[in-house]
Amino acid sequence: MQVPVYIDDKPVGTLTLERRGPWTELDARLPDVGRVVRLTLYGERAFYCGVPVPEGARMRLFRRLTAAEARTLPETPAYAAEKPRREGSEPFPPEDRPRHVLWHGGRPHYF
Repeated sequence: MQVPVYIDDKPVGTLTLERRGPWTELDARLPDVGRVVRLTLYGERAFYCGVPVPEGARMRLFRRLTAAEARTLPETPAYAAEKPRREGSEPFPPEDRPRHVLWHGGRPHYF
């Protein structure tokens, strides 16, 4: 099954959901937008997919879900889109710190 991926309310790519034995694979491909994007799959409920990584001039998110994780997917997914940032989170590190970033718990930690 394929669903569209929207960034800034524009369709930019596709997210494919495919069953492979006991696994469910998510494979999202979209152009490089030049910033960190957190994809969420929406349907009758939301499922956080993850952060696509650069792959050449494009971005790709590949995730293999166990049967337990796949049960939390929407039954009829409609689209994937960027997860909105939490209010008060800083999009970029402060200028006086090094730009090393470790993502943990869905939040950037700069060091």
